[in-house]
Amino acid sequence: MKIEPRLPTDRQRRCLCEMLYFALIEIRALNWEGKTQQAADLADAFHNLPIDMWLNDFSFEFFRDSFIAVYQQKYPGERSRDYVAMIDDISKMKG
Repeated sequence: MKIEPRLPTDRQRRCLCEMLYFALIEIRALNWEGKTQQAADLADAFHNLPIDMWLNDFSFEFFRDSFIAVYQQKYPGERSRDYVAMIDDISKMKG
């Protein structure tokens, strides 16, 4: 199912912020564990989200495929959350 670029709803933005919160906690934990490259890659995957989620042409698919999925493919099984599933769930939300 193709999801057209659009401004996320308030509810979706709240959930995107929660997802970013979890990613920041994971970045901190990765650094404590000495996994600095993985922490940097996770930060790189999320760093545009706070600005992009306010754009009228925000694309859940582009964010997922270009950043989140790339991170998860690089670190299969080495992360605390399935961010791809989270973004898919958020993109399907109504209102």
